[in-house]
Amino acid sequence: MKEFEVKIPTDIEIAEAQEKLGFTFPPEYVAFIKSGYDLGDAPLEALEIVEPPRHADIYEALVSARKFYDLPVELMPICEDNSDYYCINNNGEVVFWAHNGTTNEKWANVTTWARQMVLEAGE
Repeated sequence: MKEFEVKIPTDIEIAEAQEKLGFTFPPEYVAFIKSGYDLGDAPLEALEIVEPPRHADIYEALVSARKFYDLPVELMPICEDNSDYYCINNNGEVVFWAHNGTTNEKWANVTTWARQMVLEAGE
């Protein structure tokens, strides 16, 4: 069986995604997507910005999260976990948005969040 391969976006695709989404990506998120959305063995779905996505589409996730779960406009989902979302905010922080309401889970940036997800997957 062929293993799933993520397409790493180009700088042009990243710029187009920011324009289309209306959201400026913090440098840590750009580094994360250029890493191939590396979350180690974490059982999470990082949302892809390339079109067409090979796995999880950031554009569809954004529409769904806003329509069905009232995701605030200042949050951009970057990873889906069973209808819950890890999102970046305008400060570059990662916040967890649960489909049934807000939580207090927050990380300083995408790098810190990704490291935590990898550590938790290894436990």
